[in-house]
Amino acid sequence: MIAVRAVVVRAGEGKISAKLLENQGGCGHCDEPGGCHAPQFADLFKGGEHVFTLDDPIGLAEGERVKLVVDDGQPLRAALASYGVGTALVLVGAAFGVWLAPLARADIGAGIGAALGATATVWVLQWRARRGVQAWRVRVERDDSDPDAAPVCRSGLGA
Repeated sequence: MIAVRAVVVRAGEGKISAKLLENQGGCGHCDEPGGCHAPQFADLFKGGEHVFTLDDPIGLAEGERVKLVVDDGQPLRAALASYGVGTALVLVGAAFGVWLAPLARADIGAGIGAALGATATVWVLQWRARRGVQAWRVRVERDDSDPDAAPVCRSGLGA
């Protein structure tokens, strides 16, 4: 699990905006095998100011400290949903293009089929996003820990 501390900067209408706190250090094993990679949490979202808008299922108020949690396996599922779908559709499209094309034009058929597979990938991923299908979610929890405590590495390597 990846968990980082944040503070609610805006709350209302079932949503919150949470800003990551500056001190995202940890046990020091962040980039080692089995490390939690907690300092790279913001990179999951590519947030410029590290402020994220999330659903608020627990009724938080502005100024409250929270933990943003991504469960183990969630980033892998997201990668498989996007890269796996994309790879499969491009390969299927290329194979279908080769099958349809005359033998002398198999390369062109494969290229056109792969391009159609890539286009289908974009369509499928946009359709999933419109339907609200998410391969992974960030869970928001109240942070009742000591405000001055360093984040804890959850990888079992703890300091």
